[in-house]
Amino acid sequence: MLKRIFALASVSALTGLASAVAAAGCSSDEPKAQTPLEAGTTNPNGEGGTQSDPRDGGTPDDEIACMEKDSIDATKFPYATAKKAPNACTNKELQDLATFFTDKAQNTEDISIREWSDSVSDGCAKCVFSESTGAEWSPILVKGDKLENVNRGGCIEIASSKRSCGEAYQRVAECRLAACVDTCKTAEGFTECLNDVEGIFLGPCKGAYDTLQKECGDKLPDYEAACRGTNFTFEGPVRVQCINGSANTQGD
Repeated sequence: MLKRIFALASVSALTGLASAVAAAGCSSDEPKAQTPLEAGTTNPNGEGGTQSDPRDGGTPDDEIACMEKDSIDATKFPYATAKKAPNACTNKELQDLATFFTDKAQNTEDISIREWSDSVSDGCAKCVFSESTGAEWSPILVKGDKLENVNRGGCIEIASSKRSCGEAYQRVAECRLAACVDTCKTAEGFTECLNDVEGIFLGPCKGAYDTLQKECGDKLPDYEAACRGTNFTFEGPVRVQCINGSANTQGD
């Protein structure tokens, strides 16, 4: 579970979908994913990673082929219109949210939404966090006291002024993760799987990938640039949805 949660928020683990759309089949152009965080040791950068050991009976070669083989129906991943609340948060509060997550990531600790919410004002927390069953989605989706998802598609929706583009983006991100998270048992295998952009978008996530191309078009790199975070995927959406209420894109 921790592997999924921290991968959801890791910028380099799930960013670069625009690059993938521009150069599918050229996975060497895709930014390398960080080793996903799992319960276990942490590296000097504060990122966890349970490394495979041949003595445990597993080898990296075994894990390279761990990608889901069957087609994934991305329409099963839900989506709701992006919530916008300009000035609900300050830039300082955005930094506080990132600092809280960093502290937890360094120790590979569970994330308590109640504690995370307490790091900012009530108004900011109401914009940043919401249940995924609501009519509008905040940047960070929760289930009870746990992090359930990061709504990157909401920011793309605002940047593109097109709900279907945001929905397609969110579903591609979900599909990419789903193609690897359950079938890959080691951090190394999970990273290898996420980096195999060609394999994912021509394989289990081809349908989602094709829809993303259709709905977002050639301006997707601009939309993604407007929604990029510094360290975590939730930073861009929080800035756009809860601080600015809009996103400036190049070429508009």
